[in-house]
Amino acid sequence: MHTMQIAESVIDGYRNEKLSEERINALIAQVNEQLNEISQNEEIYNRFLKEVNAPENIDKIILWILFMSNEDICDDYISEFDKNFREIIPVSDLADLLLYVIHLKKVKNIELDGVNYLLEYDEEGIQEMDQYAFTNALLYIQKSKEVQIEF
Repeated sequence: MHTMQIAESVIDGYRNEKLSEERINALIAQVNEQLNEISQNEEIYNRFLKEVNAPENIDKIILWILFMSNEDICDDYISEFDKNFREIIPVSDLADLLLYVIHLKKVKNIELDGVNYLLEYDEEGIQEMDQYAFTNALLYIQKSKEVQIEF
């Protein structure tokens, strides 16, 4: 996963300057709400778990990332729970949570259950989210290097 290779100082800078507490808290609230909704339908929840082959102990944020980065699961979730929004969860939400998880692991030394599984997970949606997160970090670096030039 490319995002894991970003330097700690860049991840910390991005977290502090681009990911507000409000944004993180809103995303975590979304994670909890949607996972609670899914878990109320045991058949669907177990099918989703099986599809991502989730480990027994896994943090909710990581489980949500696995679920919502999987296009089939995301589509089934939207259909089954009659969601009135686009056919996908925005990649930006997934990318921001991925950067948050990497920040916890690399900068804060907080290990979430299942983070190693996430880092090794190979699926198209995860790769797209990882690329988006990495690109956001590169854009952050580029912006931080820009200086005002007066003529």
